[in-house]
Parts: sequence; structure tokens; C-alpha cells
Amino acid sequence: MATQKQRGSTVNYRPTLAIIGGGFSGSLLAVQLLRQARQPLRIVLIERDDLPGRGVAYRDQPDCHLLNVRAEAMSAFADQPDHFLNWLNTHYSPCHPVGTTEYLPRRIYGAYIESLLDDARQQARSGVSLEIRIDEVIGLAHGADATTLHLRNHRRLRADRVVLACGNPGPSDPTLSSAQPRTAAGYIGQAWSTPGLYTVGRDENLLLIGSGLTALDWLVSLAARGHRGRIDLVSRRGLLPQAHRPAPAHTLRFDPLQLPPRLRPLLRALRLEATHAAENGGDWRGVIDALRPYTQRIWQRLPAVEQRRFLRHLRPYWEIHRHRAAPRVMATIDQLQQQQRMRLRAGRLRDLQEVDGKLRARLQLRRSTAHCEIEVDRVINCTGPECDYRRLDHPLIVALREQGLIDADALGLGLSTDANGALLNGNGEASTRLFTLGPPRKGQLWETTAVPEIRVQAQALAQHLLAQPRTAAVLHEQPAIAWL
Repeated sequence: MATQKQRGSTVNYRPTLAIIGGGFSGSLLAVQLLRQARQPLRIVLIERDDLPGRGVAYRDQPDCHLLNVRAEAMSAFADQPDHFLNWLNTHYSPCHPVGTTEYLPRRIYGAYIESLLDDARQQARSGVSLEIRIDEVIGLAHGADATTLHLRNHRRLRADRVVLACGNPGPSDPTLSSAQPRTAAGYIGQAWSTPGLYTVGRDENLLLIGSGLTALDWLVSLAARGHRGRIDLVSRRGLLPQAHRPAPAHTLRFDPLQLPPRLRPLLRALRLEATHAAENGGDWRGVIDALRPYTQRIWQRLPAVEQRRFLRHLRPYWEIHRHRAAPRVMATIDQLQQQQRMRLRAGRLRDLQEVDGKLRARLQLRRSTAHCEIEVDRVINCTGPECDYRRLDHPLIVALREQGLIDADALGLGLSTDANGALLNGNGEASTRLFTLGPPRKGQLWETTAVPEIRVQAQALAQHLLAQPRTAAVLHEQPAIAWL
């Protein structure tokens, strides 16, 4: 074991790896490190909320917020595909076995990740430990041999390596012609906030900005709580996610990696494949699922001009077919539409004004110069995450940008990294201390936000970090890499 001398005494050196973010990405990386480490290692998982393992997606969720993937596909370990199902039938529902095709409440998956952390901590080798710190990192600085993390509570942590596992950033506020929407009393800027949902009155009229999976979560929650008011949805193209349906497994009749690296040949091949599947008792869903093992490599083969063309024209249509909703969720949405309790519009919110305790929203309709005004009690921002790290105003991201330690990818989808997840600085150089996984790698990988992709990244990144040479942190008044 490496040692360092401190004031005439010898101190055993144990490297520290700090993980910023305790959601799915950060927690699963911690689990993999605990399982794989063969030498002493101190893992510090820093989460600003008090439920590491759950993150925004699985914390404090109503039971009607369902996973949008079948239980059989949600194992945290690629080499143990039945792990989640076995956990469910052992810990969650031993008397009533859970079916492989069930869509379960998301809070249950949060409990699953929590249990993985507990199990991995208990089974780790001697000298390998996990500490969970409820705090927020607001900045960091590289020293000669260590990186110092500055925390919200005015404490510091020195670590050998740091992993940003911050998940998806929140949405950005819409750009309005008159004022910032967050100044309006009835505006809820963070739809992922369950407490915000509970403040909505049953008879209030609502405007939801966005019509993706987050908006569907709100709609089913409102229906479950007996909401009776009118609900308007506005999104740029007025599209709703497609529903999951049983579909036979499909084998592609072509190799996507042999096509020219352009969108049109691929789109043409997929349309022909979907037609062929439908004519033979299959479904387009099987075709999309069959493409998934190739998606990252397809994305990386596309020239930047083709990637931008995809984002500009095809992304919304890809999203609603690739990220589908649970059948029970879509049944509720269909019912709301049939009852004419919700209205979906294609367009943009252009202005928002408070008038006599109400909010007057001005919408510009798609492919039209016409505007319409609606009066509502609340406006809820259900748009997707703001992935452009050039625009994010979190103190840590701002500090990293100003120090030139990170570089936003050219597409505005995340951060620039190398193949191992090492962050690239402003000069395009890969860091030996800063890493990331999951959503921040979207510009490089595109498909990097779901369980199957993140679990592979977590395993690979753990292997990479554990294989790196150890560097002793600078010692001051306390043993190596201590809390100050």
C-alpha cells in the first residue's frame, strides 16, 4: 500500500474518488466501484438531497408515475438481465410474482437502486468504503496532486479523481417577449417537482409547456387526484409519445453500419423495414428496438452536418417513437382526450401576463402567423432538460467553464469527452482527474440516458478508474484526502 509521511509519522494512503450526484448514474457507478475494487479505496458519493440512489426520476413519485420500460429490461447489470425481476420477487412482492412485461411505479425502482448501494457497501472488500454526503459541490480546483471540491456548507474535500454524475439538467424557461416567466406567481418552472404538483387546485385551468413524457406524468397525476379543470398542452409540433405495445422481436434485414453515413438512406431503410414487419405480423416498435444496439455507432458515423439535420428535423419524431409510454398511461391520456378535458396545440408560448390573479398566455400556432390567447391559473414547464452546458448557470458548471476544465460539445447536447468518459478541456485535452457518464455524453453517443446504456458505462468507467495509476494527494493537517 502506498504511504506518505506527515510530520514525522507514516500515514497509510487510501485514494479517494468523489462522485458528484447520487441519482441512477452516480449510484450505479458507486455500486460498480464497490464490487470491482480489489485495493483500498474511499468512495464519496455527494448528493444534495437526502435520498441517494433515487435521483429526480425516482424520488417522491406518485404511484401513477410509471417506468416507461417493462420490468424485464430494467436490470442494473447487463450480465444479470433478471436481477431486477429477482429483486422484485424477493424483496418487493414475494407473495405475488411480478410479470416480466409489467410497467412498475418509478419509486420502486428507486428503492431497488438504494438496496444495490446497501448490498454493495456491505459486500465490499476490506479497505473499500462508501461515504454518502448530503451536500452540494459548487466549485473545484486542481492542485499538484489532488483536486479540492468546494461544498455549499463551506467545507472542502480533496480527492484523486472526480466524476460528474449530475444526470439531466432541469429545463430552461421559455423566452418571452415581455418578461421572465419565473416572475409570475402561477408559473411552475420545474415540472419534476412533485410538491409543485400537489399545490394545484382541482378546478384550476392549466397550461403545460411541452407534450413529452414529463407532461404525461402530470396528466396522469392530475387525473388520479381528481382534477376537473381544463388542461392545454402546447409544444412545437404538437406530438405525444407513442404507446408501448407487445411486438415480436425483429431482426433487421440490413446492416445499418453498411449504409452511407447519411440520414436519408437510413430513414428509407427503416421505413421499408417497418412496412415489411407490419406485413409479416410484426410492428414498427420491433424495428426501433432492433436498431438500438447500433444507435451509438450510427450517430458517431454521421458527419456533423447530418447530426444537425437530424436535430433540426427528425429529433421530435424519433423521440416519440423511441421513448414510448406505458400502456396504462396512454389509456388515461386517451380518456382525457375523449372527454375533451385536454387540448393539444402545436405552437409556442410567446408571452405571459398576470391579469386579475390569472395568467394570460399568448400562443403562436405552428406554421401560422396567428396568435391565440388563453387564460389559465397555472403554467407548468414540462419541456425537456436544458442540455447546452454553455447556458447552464449552476455554480459548479459555471466554475468549470470559467476555468476551462470542461467544454460543451459542438451540438449543445452535453459535454465533450473521450471514449472513456474523461472530460475534455477547452483545448481538447482529456483530463486524468475529471470524468462523467450518462446524459452529459449525449453529444458523443446520443443514446446515453436510459438504463441499458448507463449500466454499461458505469461498469466500464469503474474498470477504467480502478486501472489508473494511483497518485497520492497532498497531505496537510490531517490524513490523506480528509474532510476539512
